[in-house]
Amino acid sequence: MEFLSGFSEYVAPYLTAVFPIIAIFARMSLFLFLIPGIGELAVSARMRLVTGFLLTWLLVPLVLPPLDYSSLTLTMGVLLIVKEAIYGAFLGFALRLTIFVLQLLGTIASQALSLSQPLGQGITTEPNTTISTLLMMVGVTLLMTYDFHIEAFRILYRSYEVFPLGSAPDFDKIAFSLTQKAMGVFEISVTLAFPFILLNFIYNLLLGFVNRAMPQLMVSFVGMPAITGVGLALLALGSSALLLAWMKYFIDYSNRLIG
Repeated sequence: MEFLSGFSEYVAPYLTAVFPIIAIFARMSLFLFLIPGIGELAVSARMRLVTGFLLTWLLVPLVLPPLDYSSLTLTMGVLLIVKEAIYGAFLGFALRLTIFVLQLLGTIASQALSLSQPLGQGITTEPNTTISTLLMMVGVTLLMTYDFHIEAFRILYRSYEVFPLGSAPDFDKIAFSLTQKAMGVFEISVTLAFPFILLNFIYNLLLGFVNRAMPQLMVSFVGMPAITGVGLALLALGSSALLLAWMKYFIDYSNRLIG
């Protein structure tokens, strides 16, 4: 007991540092649960929590010393954790939006090629079309080969320069930033899917001419296999260019995320 009482004299002044460490872990864990790659359903929640715990201890020596945590109370500590969780969710969801580009691209292409009905379990919580699932899986694989896990840690570390530990979130700026990013995601998705939209327009235009010339012909039975075959060939030829364009967009997007 005498040993414990003497030991408590050295530990007690640092007990309030528990709240900042938990706050850093909150930002890290929510960030990891939402980003592409490690945030996918294929990675277990236990692995993500362990990864977040280990990476937290890499950030603690870099982030914690400038903070004066000696006068933290319980209310202030809980509020600090909530603030950090908001920042982690914002950064993780902002990076998750880049995967929505491939999801929307695959959905638009599937609609244009009459392949939107076959749905299956993808790498997200909701079922997606086959093309969407294929593009998202290839996109996440490209990110991992691009060392995105290192880039994600850099983004999170630099976020403490823009959103310091203990600062109050500006919800107006966060909402405006997410709105602008969502608009950019929809814009780039439609841009990348333009060849399939143009193909579908030409297909329906020709189908209308044939139907007027030969009303007795079941043009849908003739045209649907044609649009599907031509569209799949276009996807096979242009998928590499689409993914390279998406990777360039992702690099520019991640570089502008913290700035």
